[in-house]
Amino acid sequence: MRLALATLWIMVGGLLTAAAYWAFLITPESTVWALMTSAVLASVTLALVGLTASGAIAMWWHGASLTSVRRAVRSIPGVIPAALIVLLIWWLATRVEIWFAMRSGPINAWFIARFGWDDVSWLFAAIGYVADWFRWVMAALLALSLMAGFVAIGWRALAQPAWLRRALRPRTIASATVWFGGLIALPWIYLVPWRPQGLPPTSIEFAFIVAKLSLSVILFAIGAALVAYEASRSPMLPSDPGSATEAVA
Repeated sequence: MRLALATLWIMVGGLLTAAAYWAFLITPESTVWALMTSAVLASVTLALVGLTASGAIAMWWHGASLTSVRRAVRSIPGVIPAALIVLLIWWLATRVEIWFAMRSGPINAWFIARFGWDDVSWLFAAIGYVADWFRWVMAALLALSLMAGFVAIGWRALAQPAWLRRALRPRTIASATVWFGGLIALPWIYLVPWRPQGLPPTSIEFAFIVAKLSLSVILFAIGAALVAYEASRSPMLPSDPGSATEAVA
């Protein structure tokens, strides 16, 4: 039941966030008022991201209740440090990829001289996969775990290492990797672009595309909800006495 609630919350929040972001993209920046409007839309988009993440976590802990909504709204500011974590990990992953790409020649030469291998494209492909894993899985885990701390105790979460320990547990990392790979990455790679041969360019094709994309969105939302669950398991913090009775391990 709580999986369904968290999934529905993420779908609605994702739709609202996408609408706000689209409005931000199409807003011209030719005047001062337009620039102010763009700034407001960017802020609304970021706030909706925070509300979506914190709301999904609150749904896992408290179900469909006023407590969930209050905690989700109260935790919106936590999206700022969470977004900084995501940006930092993305920047580091990109820098590592660039570092290896710029030294691909010497690396190839070393493998040829050392092992006689003249094709190490698998190495650079593996580096790309690992970088993407850090971008999409570890960045999400750390950000969501910090958001869970905000849902539990607010800004005090920043001063406690519990959110970091929670995100770095091997079981959490393994589970989040499975959920992301099976419910987000694979549907994005194989289901979204899939088009059966012989599909007529009629209303049948349109219905197929709608059904395919709708299924993909549902799978994405389920995957995001499960990653949020893994990132927020055992949210009780030592300095939060009330969490022992309010939070769900």
